[in-house]
Amino acid sequence: MTVTIVVAIGRNGVIGRDGDLPWPRTGDLAQFKALTMGHPMVMGRATFESIGRPLPGRTSIVLTRDPQWTADGVEVAADLPSALALAAKLDDDVFIIGGSQVYATAIEAGVVDRMVVTQVDLSPEGDAWFPDVDWSQWHEGDRQAYDGYDIVTYDRAAS
Repeated sequence: MTVTIVVAIGRNGVIGRDGDLPWPRTGDLAQFKALTMGHPMVMGRATFESIGRPLPGRTSIVLTRDPQWTADGVEVAADLPSALALAAKLDDDVFIIGGSQVYATAIEAGVVDRMVVTQVDLSPEGDAWFPDVDWSQWHEGDRQAYDGYDIVTYDRAAS
C-alpha cells in the first residue's frame, strides 16, 4: 500500500483558516481530483465537515474520537491505524488529505510514502499549519510550475 499526503501549503506553513483554504481556489483542485479519483481518502472530522460532503468517486474515511459521530456516505475510524487498515482493504493507493493533526500523526508514525504538495506563493494568516518535516528524509520527484503555485511530489528517501 502506498500512502500519499496531499496538501496545499503557504510559504509560511499555513494550510487553513476558519475551516477553509486561506487563499482563492487555484487550479490544483483539478489535479487533486485526478490524483484521488477512485481511491480512499483519509481525513479528520473537521476537514470532512469543511468539505461538507463525501467527494464523488472516492471513499471518504473520517477520523474522529467521537464514537457517536456518523455521516452519510463515509466510513468512520477511531484512529489512523484503523483508517489505514480499512483503506488497505479497498485499494493499494491511499490519500491523506488533512487536517494538520492527521498530517502530523501520519508523518510521525512513518507511514507516509509520498507527499504531493501545492506550494502556494502566499503567506496568509491562518489557524492551521503543516507540521514540521525533516525534508532531508524526502527527495523531490516531479515539479510543475503554475501561476502563483507549484505542485511538487516528494518521495520518502530510502533508508
